[in-house]
Amino acid sequence: MKNKVLIHYKKLVEFLGIVLGENYEVVLHIIEKNNSYVGAIANNHISGRTNNAPLTELALKMMKDKTYQDKDYVTNYKGITKLGKEIRGSTYFIKDENNELIGMLCINFDFSKHKKIANDILDLVQLLSPIEDETAPSKKETIEEHHDNEMIEYFSDSIEEIVYSVVDPSLLNPNIALKQEQKIEIINQLSKKGIFQLKGAVSQVAELLNISEPSVYRYLKMIDKDKK
Repeated sequence: MKNKVLIHYKKLVEFLGIVLGENYEVVLHIIEKNNSYVGAIANNHISGRTNNAPLTELALKMMKDKTYQDKDYVTNYKGITKLGKEIRGSTYFIKDENNELIGMLCINFDFSKHKKIANDILDLVQLLSPIEDETAPSKKETIEEHHDNEMIEYFSDSIEEIVYSVVDPSLLNPNIALKQEQKIEIINQLSKKGIFQLKGAVSQVAELLNISEPSVYRYLKMIDKDKK
């Protein structure tokens, strides 16, 4: 049943991508145990992602927080592409008969062309103030301050980028020999963020920490045991 449902949504991604047009990116996230990834994507020029790309940190957070248990969808949140372009995103949670998450259908709207047209019209009638995005932070506002008040999705196309966004990059320097306690703490941080729900995360983290995959699994078991 699960596979039939997801096949249906894969076809829906293609359909919506054509109907909505090139300003809308449509993405299907497949959610499996320790194996979550982009299963289908249309108009991917907006974020630059491809099939099998990892989920974003925001998507992982919604999975970890089980946002889907209280909501069927979230809408109109801010997204930032790798090139710094701002878009607006919405996510529909795909759930099975037990209310467990099996996928997410996401639509990301690139409104840059619409904003330019609006500003061009204002310029034609000689109004001096361009249209600004009211949800965007002011120049004095830092990304961290704004992040506390609004859901923001940062797009990446590799697990390594997500890991570096969570862990202090200095700790991932290959020339630094980390103690076991430091490696466990790094893996604990990544586990809290839901990184290990991503396809290929264990092998990628093992490579970054210069340890074996069995070691990563062993540390995860130690962390899980300590929680209990």
